[in-house]
Amino acid sequence: MRYFTRQALLIVALLAGHQLQAQWTAPYANSWIDYNKPYVKIGILKKGLHRVAFSSLPKGFPTNSPEKLQLWRRGKEVSIISTANQEIIFYAVPNDGASDSLLYRPMSSRVNPYFSMYGDEGAYFLTVGDKPGKRARVIDQPNDPSLPVMPDHNEQLIKIFQQDYSMGTKSSINPGFFNSYFELGASRTSEVYKNGKEAVFEFKLNDFASNTYKPTVKLLLYGRSKNDRKLQCYIGKNKEVLRLVKVIDNSGFAASECTFDMKPEDMDSGKNGVLVIRSVSDDPLERFSIAYYSIEYPQVLKIGGQPSKEFRLSGVTGKWSKVLVKGVPPQFRFVDISDADDPIVLNRVGETLMIEREPGKKQVLLATSEIFEVAPTKISEVKLKAHDPQSANYIIITTEPLRKGAMSYATYRASLAGGNLKPAIFEIQDIYNQFNYGEPSPVAIKNFMSFMLSDGVRDKYLFLIGKSITQNERMVRELPDEVPTIGFPGSDALLVEGIAGGMVNAPVIPVGRLSAVTNQNIVDYLQKVKIYEAAGPGETGWRKKILHLSGGKTTSEIIQLRDYLRALEPMVQQGAVGGTVKAYVKHQATEEVEPVDITADVNEGVGMITFFGHGSTIITDPNIGHARDEARGYRNLNKYPVMYFNGCGVGNVFCNRFNPFPSTPNAGDRITLSLDWLLAPERGAIAVIASSFESFVSPGMTYLNTLYHYMFENQATVNLPIGKIQLATANDILSRYKDKYNIAYVHQSLLQGDPALRMLAAAKPDYAFGTDGGITLFSDSSDKTIGESDSLRVHIDLKNFGRFTTGQTVPLEITWSGKQATHSIRLDIKSFPTQQLLKLSFANEKDLNSIKVRIDPGHTLNELTRENNNAELLIDWDLVKDRQMFSSKSLKDNIPPILVVQSAGRFLKQNEPVAINPSFSIILCDDNVLSPDTTLIDVFIKPCTDDRCDFERLSYAGNKLAMQALGSRGVTLNYSSKLGPGKYEMMVNARDRAGIEVSQPYRMCFEIFKQDEIQYSLVASPNPATSFVRFELKTTKSEALRSIRYIIYDQRGNEIDDKTLTVAAGLPVVEWFWIPENIRAGVFSYKVFLEGEDGTMLDSKTGKVILQP
Repeated sequence: MRYFTRQALLIVALLAGHQLQAQWTAPYANSWIDYNKPYVKIGILKKGLHRVAFSSLPKGFPTNSPEKLQLWRRGKEVSIISTANQEIIFYAVPNDGASDSLLYRPMSSRVNPYFSMYGDEGAYFLTVGDKPGKRARVIDQPNDPSLPVMPDHNEQLIKIFQQDYSMGTKSSINPGFFNSYFELGASRTSEVYKNGKEAVFEFKLNDFASNTYKPTVKLLLYGRSKNDRKLQCYIGKNKEVLRLVKVIDNSGFAASECTFDMKPEDMDSGKNGVLVIRSVSDDPLERFSIAYYSIEYPQVLKIGGQPSKEFRLSGVTGKWSKVLVKGVPPQFRFVDISDADDPIVLNRVGETLMIEREPGKKQVLLATSEIFEVAPTKISEVKLKAHDPQSANYIIITTEPLRKGAMSYATYRASLAGGNLKPAIFEIQDIYNQFNYGEPSPVAIKNFMSFMLSDGVRDKYLFLIGKSITQNERMVRELPDEVPTIGFPGSDALLVEGIAGGMVNAPVIPVGRLSAVTNQNIVDYLQKVKIYEAAGPGETGWRKKILHLSGGKTTSEIIQLRDYLRALEPMVQQGAVGGTVKAYVKHQATEEVEPVDITADVNEGVGMITFFGHGSTIITDPNIGHARDEARGYRNLNKYPVMYFNGCGVGNVFCNRFNPFPSTPNAGDRITLSLDWLLAPERGAIAVIASSFESFVSPGMTYLNTLYHYMFENQATVNLPIGKIQLATANDILSRYKDKYNIAYVHQSLLQGDPALRMLAAAKPDYAFGTDGGITLFSDSSDKTIGESDSLRVHIDLKNFGRFTTGQTVPLEITWSGKQATHSIRLDIKSFPTQQLLKLSFANEKDLNSIKVRIDPGHTLNELTRENNNAELLIDWDLVKDRQMFSSKSLKDNIPPILVVQSAGRFLKQNEPVAINPSFSIILCDDNVLSPDTTLIDVFIKPCTDDRCDFERLSYAGNKLAMQALGSRGVTLNYSSKLGPGKYEMMVNARDRAGIEVSQPYRMCFEIFKQDEIQYSLVASPNPATSFVRFELKTTKSEALRSIRYIIYDQRGNEIDDKTLTVAAGLPVVEWFWIPENIRAGVFSYKVFLEGEDGTMLDSKTGKVILQP
């Protein structure tokens, strides 16, 4: 979370915005596809001629009419060079990332043509047409003796750097503010140059053709710190002889191009030189980097010993140029590749090659002796099927490995319980193929969604099921098994922004994400959704409870964040939800993370948890922990909250952290906190909204205020699905704010979970009684019993588990009965949001046997259910008359059970050594009947005693956990471990049959030593002593200890006591007492001898004790 002084920054690039809009309209990227034709996808990683044998094509692909074969790239038919000899030969290039420009603002800010953001593999599609396919022209032009031979061409020496990322997301020195769309020419670059270090690059211009034109140098440079700088570009024959050629003004993290002409003196006689970049800045954090440099220079036109060579020919005025090919081996082919999709084959005639020219146009000639065989793994059949925008209103995009889980989800959403939606599943590879020409990129999803909304209907949902990794330093090329978001910070909102006639920056439909990595993740989440949406009347009252958590590092910040959340409470309490708010505020003004215990609240059930403080991907301050952190004890089965986090990076699920059980809690792949809460089975959250990167206070409060308005107050939206509430929030904010901070906050507020989920607000009121029956009987004063009272007081705890409807009247009927008479009254009370305590009194006739209360006895209210409108307190007068208070709660089990844990028959102390493979006895006792049940006791072990590792729950089947009855009110669980040397911590949670947990879980650290280590420790206490000395011997030695002999000496060395003790087998701790008799005060020495089975001396211990009078 960060602070800033907000400035309203108007969007001035309206033209650029409209230009962006225009990219996502018809004709769509699938317009080139004939869905009646078969297609084969061919992946290309190298630039040059490629060969695909007919035999390498998928079985069944028709090749009987080779002349009808067609090759397509990026929606354009490519000219095939040959289909003779049962093979296809064609010119192809890798993916240059051209479509990335659609994700930059402005698009022209993609300034590095040598970097593709998502992948390198070019995609070509082979099919069979109804007519002959396009073929490369072949030119056999005879030599024209009147034409001069071209002596040189424009060679390009290019050096590309990709060691780092220009926006530096893993560095603490970064722009501080990130949009999710790409800007400032975002690109991979060289290492960062800092601390005054200059960038030095040596070069050599091979086969330099003199006396033609001056070489041109171009560099792409990036600032890598927030300050302004001047970048000085030097060139020279060596570092000692440099010429300052240009000084570039650069600011922040922007890209700057530096272009200049070389001079002859900039190289030595061997055409060697050096480029040097220096930064001039007073900022101590100054740093910069370089993306590439290129030198275009005249080079003698010859092939040399290279298998392939490109020649860049300068423009000419005539229609032909001539190149001498004398001595070039006959296997070389010559292809004009000026248009990579329309190559032209040039055949040599004798020792010359005639090249057809377009006057004034530069052309590129490829001379090559190699043809790359396309690997079978890069040839695959693709089945392209047409999609109907009207066929679905619930769109699931997932990966092929996750399709099974996605199908289960779609089946549910199509059912009556799931909302009778029209779901459809689309695999990401198909979307790449149809809507981005086979190249992996979020551009494909945006094109696809534009197409799916082309029917003019926006009442649709997009649910992304799968991970996405867009933190540049952690990205995987080609995005395998990903459903990509846009940019970093990741933004799923941008996938549906500005399409289907929508305005720039505004998402047009709800979108949510489940960052599942396995099908089980989907199944677990689906089960939570089913339970959540199937909850009937009277089962959702817990959703009206809201938790507010606030942090801060200073006193003023703690107060500020606390007050921000307090200001939201009236919307919860007085709005349609009519909820309650419980606040947790950080206590200490410190940089340190402070833990907060919300386990009891979560397990009891809360509808929403709102966090406002500092955070990161794996921790918040105050720290609530991961949902699967067993030490926290989260057990909120069927009561899953919505969570909102305003904390830096808490919603960042795009950083390749998906491991729920890492080796240590701080492991680099540990699952993010928010995702763990979402994916945790049978616990955790139902949905999460959080910023995918930095959180700023002012726009964060704007967003949260607006979200609360639509979630709790606005009658038109409180019952909408969560995705539509978030959409209303986004549109509201974008209509009022035009500054970059609020816009970015809308883009980066990520919804994790199903966008069609209906959440907090109920459609109608649901009046009921408190969980303990709702009726409590009191004496008339604190100094009297119920039997002694002249009148009796009754408290009736009324609840509203449903919608709060202001101005409504709630009728009540209260009846109390005794042996002599029955009395009844009717009352009308005003509607209330959550709870109301009604108090009344009546005369004590000293024979009361029941009190009945009916809500709405005349059925005048429209409620969710009437089944909870009646309550009755049955009274045994002889039992109750001697009490001062009585309710149904009085009869309930409220006493927690008692938990006892021993090892080898004794209680362990913290960090005590124990034997290898220790056994544990766990005893659970209660005041009610308790029979063996494995759900009563959970045992956890972790192989460390700090936060470097997590607890793992022990299964009963695999760990020899045996439970048996201990009388009628207790059970014993025996655990025979197989634990080797090391440090461990054990945790035991337990509960009785009523679900009441023990008052505190058992936690104990212990250590198991290696066999060859000294494993005896002896302590004499108290020391100094007065009347006795207690000796305690701890042992984990594998040899059996059978006897202990101890000898006491005075200061003169005289023996004053000598005794031997027999030791029972297997005891880890032995204690005995020395009680001195008729001995004066002084210093005494002792020797202790430890003997084994056959009298073998195992060890000995010595020491001194002081006796005082």
